[in-house]
Order: sequence, then structure tokens, then C-alpha cells
Amino acid sequence: MITAKTCEDPVVWDSFVESMPEASNYHRWIWRRAIEDTFGHKAYYLAAGDGSAVKGVLPLFWIKSRVFGQSLVSVPFFSYGGVLAASDEARDSLLNAAAELAAKLGARRVELRQGSVSDYGWCGVSGKVMMEVDLPSAAGELWNRLSSRLRNKIRNAEKHGFRSQWGGIEDVEHFYPVFAGNMRNLGTPVYPRSWFENLCRCAPESTRIITLWEGTKPIAGAFLSSFRETMEAPWICSLPEARKSYSSVLLYWSFLQWAIGQGSRKFDLGRCTPGGGTYEFKRLWGCNERPLHWYYWLAPGAPVPQLQKENPKFQVAIRLWKHLPLFVANQLGPRIVRSLP
Repeated sequence: MITAKTCEDPVVWDSFVESMPEASNYHRWIWRRAIEDTFGHKAYYLAAGDGSAVKGVLPLFWIKSRVFGQSLVSVPFFSYGGVLAASDEARDSLLNAAAELAAKLGARRVELRQGSVSDYGWCGVSGKVMMEVDLPSAAGELWNRLSSRLRNKIRNAEKHGFRSQWGGIEDVEHFYPVFAGNMRNLGTPVYPRSWFENLCRCAPESTRIITLWEGTKPIAGAFLSSFRETMEAPWICSLPEARKSYSSVLLYWSFLQWAIGQGSRKFDLGRCTPGGGTYEFKRLWGCNERPLHWYYWLAPGAPVPQLQKENPKFQVAIRLWKHLPLFVANQLGPRIVRSLP
């Protein structure tokens, strides 16, 4: 008999995650600490087992929002998470335990950011795609894959004398102002600076920040996280005035080269909406596209959430946010984003 209950042992948890080839970066225990420390969301880490060994895990975070109601999410702020199980019995045990916990807490939904398609019997949504680059063993091979037009843009950017800088937590102070301005320009509430600092503290060996400089001014940057043979860039940003000099193109080329040098075999450029400007830009790098499947348990009467910025209901708020003074957006953003699943 396999049963699911909360787990408080990080060693046992991570041992199972490491044993599973399909595990994602965000199944690891370290992200629990970062999310709890930054946003204060209570974690419920469910583990299914037969009394002698763990057979499955499901990391959940309880998010309370006056606007969107209460929900359990696996894993918030990232693209992946969901059930990780060695058997159907363990999977079903975790799903049932998650639904029971949601009902007990009064949550309106359980959101599993599963990534891959799954047969759970829950409501499935797939509005985003993951963009992934297969990395060769040498940067020259990747260079030859790129279009001549893209290579010319990289060369033009290099002529501007931009300087790249690699670092960890000490570079958050350079990355964050560019990121915060970029988010305001997109009409999106910004994460607090402590979010990136906590991520670096919790995973110093697998997180890196690249900042692109023009003289003494940071103009672009990316926050990178690695797991096994995959490098990921969950957050990429640049200043609008620097894009005409192809700073974004040079930034992408710089971190793809670096990932190859680190031995990575895949680079996850993050999720995006098919047909959008970000999607079209990422396609230039020869990406493989994979639909991201998220699954929902819904309380009686609860609708499937439509939290994407493309939702027409949010367009007025987005337009207003874009016109906020930056210091106001930076003050309000962190207070709002913690309530967004």
C-alpha cells in the first residue's frame, strides 16, 4: 500500500529526485527555501511511499490572493514542477493527497506545472511552449547553424565594445535595475530583488548571472540556472535604448557559448506564447518547441484560471503599469507579484 504524506527530510527527498531521469530542476528541495524566504508561501512537500522507500514526490506551495483566491501550485514562479513518480500507484496517491489538501485548506485549485503531457484526469491547459536549443560540443558548430543575418547582427554588436561580466549573488545589484525596468516596460509587476539573492544563496553552484555592459552602465542581463546537462534562462532582460545596437543578440550568443563551454547539451530559453515577439526572436536560435502542459484540480464552481498577460481582462492594467514611474512600479510590484500564482 502506497500512501502520501508531507515530507520534512531534504536528504530523502533529493535522493529520490536524483534517481529519476525525468526530474526537473525545480523538484529539488533548494527551491523550497528560496520561495518560503522570499514570499512566505507555506510549502507542502508530499512524498508517496510504501513505508520503506519513497516512490513519488509533489512539491506544493499555498498561495493566498484576494483577487485570485487560494491555490496550491507546483511550482510557482517557474515553468516546471508537478508530480514526479516511479509508478502509477504513487502518482495517483499524490494526486489524491493534493486534492484532499486543497479541499482542507479551502483552495480553489491545484495547479501542476507538469511540462510534459500526462493522463491525470484533471483539466489540462497548454497555452505556452518551451523553447530549447540542442547544444553541440563546440561553439563553432552552433555558429555555423545560425543564419547569416543573425551572425551579422552578432558581429555588429561586438563592434560596439560591449563587455560581458559573469558572477553570482554579487552581480544581482547590476542585473536587477535592468530587469526591473524591463518588467515595467512590459507592464508586469517585478519580483523583489531579494528573490534573485535568495536563489543565488540556495543554489550557488548552479546559478549564474551574466551582465552586458556599455562602458560603466549595465544594459542587458540574464539569470541562468543549470541542472544535469541543461542550462536554463528563466529571466532575460535588456534596456530598450540598447537593443538597436543588437545587445540582446549578443547577450544570447554570449550565454549560449558559455553553456557549451560548461558542458551543457541543452539550453532552455524559457516559456513564451507562440506567435509573439519573444517567440519569434527565440526561433532565430534554432529552437525545438515543446508545449508546456499544466493541469488543474478545481473546487466545485471554480473556473480554469486565465492569468496570462494576453488575457483581454488584463490589458488595461498592463497599459497603466507601463506608464508608472519606475520607482513606483518597483515599490508596488513585489507586493503584487507574491499573490500571483
